[in-house]
Amino acid sequence: MKACKILLLVIALLIAGCQNQVTEEKKTDTETITSTLSEWDTYTNLDSLMTSYQIATSSNVRSTLAKERIYLIDDNNPWDTALVNIRVREGYFACIYDNDFTLYTHRLSNGKEGLDFMVKNNPGALTKETNDSFEYYYSDDGTTQDYLWIQDGAYLLELNVPTSIEFNINEVLPALKYQSLR
Repeated sequence: MKACKILLLVIALLIAGCQNQVTEEKKTDTETITSTLSEWDTYTNLDSLMTSYQIATSSNVRSTLAKERIYLIDDNNPWDTALVNIRVREGYFACIYDNDFTLYTHRLSNGKEGLDFMVKNNPGALTKETNDSFEYYYSDDGTTQDYLWIQDGAYLLELNVPTSIEFNINEVLPALKYQSLR
């Protein structure tokens, strides 16, 4: 009888010890995730970007490519939209317009490879389309239409347009202008 009580006590201690370990395993430390992207650099117009580009030490505006350009929608455009600001990060220039258009110039040495990478890594998200021999990729999430294409054979451009705006991609091509940064 005494051996049975000792055996039950040992089993109870083992079970209690295991339960404490289980509880300890459930405890976790809180972690802080920090972004590795830099903050936006924001410019009110192309002139302020160009001035900064000439004197900058920020990785956002410093050119790392042999040829680099920023594309913008010309002031004389079919939508009567005006540039609000230009936001810059290491990977792209984002031109924000007053009608909620956003035109991205991706800062890549090979825009075609960048586009192929985006299409490959987002299967089913982008539809390849052709309009008057102009080839582009398109997606629509219900609130925004997203267009991606290669401009001038080398530059990956992306245009986000609210679905509330009647839009034809062919209208944007003649309205584009660019500024060489190098």
